[in-house]
Amino acid sequence: MDLTELLENARRNEALLKRLQAFELQLLSCQTWLDFLTLLLEGLPDQFDLDAATLKVCDPDGELKAAMLQALDIDQGVLLNQLEFQSRVPIIEAQAVTPPPPWKSGLALPLMRNDLYLGQLRLYSNSNDRFQPGMATDFMQHLAAVIAACLVMVKQSEEQARLALTDPLTGAENRRGFERAYCREWSRGQRQYHVFAMILMDIDHFKQVNDVHGHGTGDRVLKHLCKTLKGVMRPTDHVGRLGGEEFALILPGCQPDQLDAVVSRVQKAIHGMEVKNDHGKVVPLTASGSYISVTPRPHQELKLAQVLDFLDSYLYRAKKQGRDRFLSVEQ
Repeated sequence: MDLTELLENARRNEALLKRLQAFELQLLSCQTWLDFLTLLLEGLPDQFDLDAATLKVCDPDGELKAAMLQALDIDQGVLLNQLEFQSRVPIIEAQAVTPPPPWKSGLALPLMRNDLYLGQLRLYSNSNDRFQPGMATDFMQHLAAVIAACLVMVKQSEEQARLALTDPLTGAENRRGFERAYCREWSRGQRQYHVFAMILMDIDHFKQVNDVHGHGTGDRVLKHLCKTLKGVMRPTDHVGRLGGEEFALILPGCQPDQLDAVVSRVQKAIHGMEVKNDHGKVVPLTASGSYISVTPRPHQELKLAQVLDFLDSYLYRAKKQGRDRFLSVEQ
């Protein structure tokens, strides 16, 4: 290799190093899953002339995937198509790999943070010569280490944000978190003519549960109800505790002709709840509620409080009609 080639290689390496440093600064500024995944899966290929980047992440209990789904809107969730969530990801060294079609060459990089193996970053190119066995990967391994550190930091940042928006007793979204979810759905509906549904409910005679069986039993009822609701809803749905025994649900993309069936499934799940008091006696439980399909309109604004007030009037009717029933706003 002559002096000219050495100088050219040095200039290319210097330019690559500058791009890597700039990209790392962008990574370090990410605080949300949306920012991190968008930068990694879309920005990385754009900035480094790649055709695709994918992640294989260790997620043995499914919590990471659930957290990402909850943090992303449905349309943003397409980013997860480039992720593989696995209970165990094989530990590898940085190496060229045979890519899946249509790509011609690939590079797999381990994601390590403080000796904890988080998964793999895979880079793909349509060029046969881009990634070859034996090639130097020092720069990309360094980038993978930064990505691993940022993955942990974003996870922690999202968890702290989630806790601030979560009811500590039940794990449902608190009023602030639920309002944020509503505003996101309303804004998305304005952009995409997207519909969503809402359900409002509360536990019948909950004061009697507390008075007769004690507040410890009442807390168990609330926690069990939240767990039951999450068990019959999709990961992208929102369960909020608005206060006391009052809960509300947001169902993104739920069409009006689907809503009756969803409500029926919720009622069936509530009827199947079995909560015992401190003496092992099953506490009889029912719930009443109301539900509505919402279609956001461009250049309009309908506040959460307005929708809840409307639903509350129908919930009151359900109580007056004998409880243990859910009324559509069409009824």
